[in-house]
Amino acid sequence: MSRIHYFQRYSSVENTVTNNTLQLFGRIYEHSASAASRLLSELTGEAVFIGIEITQQDRASESIPDGNIIQRSFKISVEAKVDAGVDFDQLQRHASSFGNEALRILLLLTKASLTDAEQKKLKKLQEDDSCRGIIIRSITFEDICNAVKQLFKPHEEVIIELANDYVEYCNDSGLFDQSRELMRIVPCGKSVEINLIHQIYFQPTDRGYTSHAFVGIYNQKTVRAILAIKSVFDVDFDGINLKKVLVQGDDTDKYDAAIRAIIADAKVKCDYNIETGIRFFCGDMVRTNFEKTSPGGMQGARFVNLKALIGAHGDVVDIAAKLDGKKWE
Repeated sequence: MSRIHYFQRYSSVENTVTNNTLQLFGRIYEHSASAASRLLSELTGEAVFIGIEITQQDRASESIPDGNIIQRSFKISVEAKVDAGVDFDQLQRHASSFGNEALRILLLLTKASLTDAEQKKLKKLQEDDSCRGIIIRSITFEDICNAVKQLFKPHEEVIIELANDYVEYCNDSGLFDQSRELMRIVPCGKSVEINLIHQIYFQPTDRGYTSHAFVGIYNQKTVRAILAIKSVFDVDFDGINLKKVLVQGDDTDKYDAAIRAIIADAKVKCDYNIETGIRFFCGDMVRTNFEKTSPGGMQGARFVNLKALIGAHGDVVDIAAKLDGKKWE
């Protein structure tokens, strides 16, 4: 018989996701105000205290009352993004909804951690006059699940069961970032040699794109190397100046020389002009021998989940070693 769930499935729309997450917070608060305080403090990075404080003979500015019963004011606004991109104008509008609370926090909840470019925009928003005094934090659904797992003692069985169901719900609904386990196997024809030399893969910017962590360099029915993506840039090169727009990963100049070199080699060795309208995938590349055994070649890219394929793994060196000598169809 199927187990009854605490959190509704069958829908991944933002309203359902937000409702289930707020239900989790509410049920934890009903179980223990101190547990809810610890959870919110962990997620926001601020000291969030839920409940009253009772003090005796604390000195005030003009007198010493015999006792005080205090309720600290705070407000945490939550904006959840499931499939849509982060709307920074919307976050700025949310900031205007705060009143005179002593602690004001705007919490952005997403499936994946923000990119470097998005983090910079969030920091700029935090510094804007319209957000003065408001703390803006970004967390993922996985952050909530990790925090909840550490919250309760073994004997708190009922609330642990509820927390575990929320973790299962997030997993069933695809709310964990799966991109870090995704490898995109891409067929490389004439360019395979220069891809391996410069440890860069490139493609037109208008080609479909899904966030992923690894690229498999495929040629003649074999994945010949694994690229661990560190930075993805859309690049235009006028022969002198290299104009880069960050798409994913670290915003850095460390790959500029390799990008310039592969642009030059593509023209000489492959008769490719990749000076403009090209996306460059840069990082650490390790050779391997992951052979395709089914008939025919690859007509287009293919995604594989590395965790499902080889189980737990370490860095790209470990991944390449575990794939070396394996077969796939």
